Amino acid sequence: MRPGLALETCMQRRAATRYKLHLPVIFRWSNGTDHTEGGFTWDVALDGAQILSTKCPPVGVDIRIEVVIPSPDQNCIELRIECAGRVTRVVNQAGYSAFVVRGMFEDDHLTRWKSM
Repeated sequence: MRPGLALETCMQRRAATRYKLHLPVIFRWSNGTDHTEGGFTWDVALDGAQILSTKCPPVGVDIRIEVVIPSPDQNCIELRIECAGRVTRVVNQAGYSAFVVRGMFEDDHLTRWKSM
């Protein structure tokens, strides 16, 4: 296999452009017990995100994530955009844990929050 072929194949499978954004995220899931955890996005696309966290939900579980976009002008109003999806992959390596959510971010799931 020539160098870069695996990367090209992976890029061809992606339906949306990914952006390397490191933003706070709150995520929730239930597998008989309700869970709420936090982490940071590693990359984000319209069809999902990869999230770094010390606690990862199991593969296959339905999940809601809320990405927090801090106010750029310090006016204490932050934006939050939600995505409902499914966990498709979990990665546990030395030094970090991450999971991938497949779902759609949509404009009608954008809210403004007054932070304290």
